[in-house]
Amino acid sequence: MSNTIGFKIKKLREQKDISQEDMAHQLDISQSYLSKIENGAIEKVDFLFMQKVSDFFKVEPQYFLDDQIIQNNTDNNHNSAVGNIHSTVTINHTIAESVLENLVQNQEQMSQLMEMQTKLIERLLNN
Repeated sequence: MSNTIGFKIKKLREQKDISQEDMAHQLDISQSYLSKIENGAIEKVDFLFMQKVSDFFKVEPQYFLDDQIIQNNTDNNHNSAVGNIHSTVTINHTIAESVLENLVQNQEQMSQLMEMQTKLIERLLNN
């Protein structure tokens, strides 16, 4: 659960002390939709939504796809007397197949939409 997209969204939202209602309003989505994503009831989200969330929190979209493990290690040798604290951030770049598949499907849909848009523009220009 702690590595799902919804969990990461919730964690960032709570760190920024923003209510679900406020965040949903700012992203132009319903609060219930956001709640379902955060609670794992909705696991697949579209690319445009993820881009909005990434922009909202000022993080790269990859953050939501990476399995991040953060460890803080305190140096307990003689250097600890001067308060030398070492932080180690380990990022495991494992992307769940279902998330990757969803992104590919969204990209295919975007390509189809762009192709349709191009054809429509060509039609309009020919009239």
